[in-house]
Amino acid sequence: MDAGLTVGERIVLLGLDEEDGTPREQLRVGCAVAAVPLLQLMLSGRAVERDGGLVVTEQAPPDEPLAAATAEQMRQHPEAKPQAWLLAVRDQALTAAYEGLPAKGVVRQEGRKVLGVFGSHRYPATDPAVPAALRAELSAVLLDGARPAQATAELVLLLHRAGLDTLALPGTDPAKTAPRVEEVAATLGSAEKVGDAVSAALAAMTVFLASLPGLAG
Repeated sequence: MDAGLTVGERIVLLGLDEEDGTPREQLRVGCAVAAVPLLQLMLSGRAVERDGGLVVTEQAPPDEPLAAATAEQMRQHPEAKPQAWLLAVRDQALTAAYEGLPAKGVVRQEGRKVLGVFGSHRYPATDPAVPAALRAELSAVLLDGARPAQATAELVLLLHRAGLDTLALPGTDPAKTAPRVEEVAATLGSAEKVGDAVSAALAAMTVFLASLPGLAG
């Protein structure tokens, strides 16, 4: 699947309802999308593990705006946990992904964003072949054992750690693909630290939302 989509845009695309383009699983999708730039910093060597944590190296700052914003968060708040960096860039990362898909002609935007909430929009696919091709690629990797491209391996790791396996392959039992998911994630080496940050960020957001009046169950 090659539509020029970023990993963040692929995550958002998979999160859209196939019938009407309504965003689904927005909390989990947001955490996964926010983790993309941190993962790319690690894979490029601009962020490394040191003394049990993650730090920014002295390499030149990345050109990509989201990666640069994440690197700046790491420099300004070196004592923070990785999930704090993810939450700090979450809105910016989501905005880039949701705006990128219509700009690339993959979906069209319907409705108005109210108070910054993307769920008030719908994003029907302009070409259903694009999300279909993305899921076909994931099926080939996770069910048929095909060798994943780099971006696909990143996508698999982030979807899994955000609990979004069913968005990748609707109708497929995640337990069936779990061993293959672990194999694909292992190809990214120490990037599993980013997976831990996704899980922690998701837990933090869940606790925060549960504490808001009217939202606690």
